[in-house]
Amino acid sequence: MELIWMIVVAVVIVYLIVSTVLFLFPTIIHRDHGNKVGSLKISAHRGGAGEFIENTMPAFNHSAQLGVDMLEIDVQETKDSVIVISHDNDMYRSTGQKGLISETLFNDLPPYSNHLFLQFDRVQCVSSQADYSFVKLDDLFEYHKEIVIHIDTKDGKPSLVNSVSELIVKHDRLKNTVWGNMSEAKNDLCYSVNPDITMFMSIRKVIFTYLMFYLGLIGFYPMKESVFDIPMPSSILEQFRDVLSGWQKILVHIAHFLMMNRLLFWHLRRRGIKVVVFVLNKEESFSTAEKYNVDGIMTDFPSRLIKYHNDKKENNASDVGETSQILGKVEE
Repeated sequence: MELIWMIVVAVVIVYLIVSTVLFLFPTIIHRDHGNKVGSLKISAHRGGAGEFIENTMPAFNHSAQLGVDMLEIDVQETKDSVIVISHDNDMYRSTGQKGLISETLFNDLPPYSNHLFLQFDRVQCVSSQADYSFVKLDDLFEYHKEIVIHIDTKDGKPSLVNSVSELIVKHDRLKNTVWGNMSEAKNDLCYSVNPDITMFMSIRKVIFTYLMFYLGLIGFYPMKESVFDIPMPSSILEQFRDVLSGWQKILVHIAHFLMMNRLLFWHLRRRGIKVVVFVLNKEESFSTAEKYNVDGIMTDFPSRLIKYHNDKKENNASDVGETSQILGKVEE
């Protein structure tokens, strides 16, 4: 019996040592993703849906002119196999007309409505821009060659995934495109079609990543994806505090505590995996997210996020200037 306990203790000690080493130095057995894409610090969700009508060229142009690092989009496939940018296959919410994109020819698609409610904010976007037409993914790639584009393949049909991959290759965007799907099976399809394109994690993979982390097994867990997209639970409180019950607020706080973990984010960065939180629209949320050293923030209001970063830089510069003046006076 004593020998058995000695073996158990030895196994536990070896496990703890190996687990710690792999947590600190994961690239010993896992590939270094090496930050395959550029900066994802400021990302315009659906092109910046709070400032221009979502997924339209005016929105994309506006965000690009602001200087965002990434455009986040979703894609659908029309009846005549054109890849267009749209969150929904059902057109009613975005256009006011009934019908499915997948059952409509591209030239027959109606224009977007000039007023849409935001999914992650309790406000409505109203725009006076004239061009509300659906945008081809091919055109977006052509007009915005350098900016990183984050693509959710939505229904993830093989024909759509293959077409998106072909467009990425055609426009030489392997190094500045992120793609994937919330479904693990559809994400696997993306990887099988083109493993050279940077991927974000499915919901299942995100959940398993947290599970492995809290079980102490994260160092052994392989990850082919290079971007870790997650919501920040506390932002729900900022948007819906007045309608949530006491228990719901407690659950949100617990979720935030479990999900926003600096140690996990540190480990992911050691692997070259970037952490991006979505969708944050208020300065309070921006500030909270930055405390956890995330790599990027998705927002419907890119101008707000850029202003937040600019104001922060100015304040830091002002603080440095005041410190220098104080030190100068002390030396005198």
